[in-house]
Amino acid sequence: MKQQVAYYKTYLESLKKSPHTIKQYCIDTEQFIKFLQENHIPLNNEINSCLPSYKEYLVNTYKSPASINRKLSSLKHFLYYLKDRNIIDPFPVELLQPVHRQLTKFDTLTSKQVEEVLNYWLQIYQLSGDPEYKWLALRNFCIVNLIVEFGLKPSEVVAMKWSHIHEKDITIIDQRKNRKIALSDSQIAWLALLKEETHQFFPRCENTDYIWLGLGNKQYEPITVKTIERIFQAISTGLGFTVTATKLRYTSIHHHVQQVYNVQLKQIYERFGYARKSVLVDRIKRLN
Repeated sequence: MKQQVAYYKTYLESLKKSPHTIKQYCIDTEQFIKFLQENHIPLNNEINSCLPSYKEYLVNTYKSPASINRKLSSLKHFLYYLKDRNIIDPFPVELLQPVHRQLTKFDTLTSKQVEEVLNYWLQIYQLSGDPEYKWLALRNFCIVNLIVEFGLKPSEVVAMKWSHIHEKDITIIDQRKNRKIALSDSQIAWLALLKEETHQFFPRCENTDYIWLGLGNKQYEPITVKTIERIFQAISTGLGFTVTATKLRYTSIHHHVQQVYNVQLKQIYERFGYARKSVLVDRIKRLN
């Protein structure tokens, strides 16, 4: 049997598989061969009868569905190799169907926690006497406020420009499909205040279209996704519970789903930038 693994490796090399793929396929194949040897099963048509028990062995041995499915895929590839060489007859492929992935729950925040998150940078803005830190707090509050309201992704936030705002609408730039969302009067007022204070703080920013600018050696340059992460790290440290842009996004989705799930599901998945309704339905199942 071990010689077959050597032959199989040569076959994979002839297909110009990557070294990593060859190594992993051979490890998974050796594991299957060892299982056959321990159960005194020859490498012939009898192995078809052991496929259900081998799959059960994998399920009981590995917790990760991804690991189990990778090994099943490797095994299927090896069995096709044996079949093409008439070592075994056609095998029941349905016995090697992937196991279902367990849905991980998405954590969301309570209404009280969302209020605390919103107030964190707002209070710093209201209380700070340092002009630079005051402007920074205003910028961060506006960012968090928009994420809370619209469930934006960090990549969508950093791409925002003043030219994307037309009257009361702002165009959200996404890799798949751009979308327009309506800003509230309150949001328009906060953004107008930010624009005014940014012009005062950055006198040469007239030629900069990006809404969110950096400080220090990043002046007049747009912030990055890493900046968004640091904003929420500061909130998490200050409030004593974990807050991320992703958690706020799913909190926002959860809120809107609860409000209008049976009426406007199509509008919800378009609002949050999902290309397909099925993706949003999956996210809804995973919301805790």
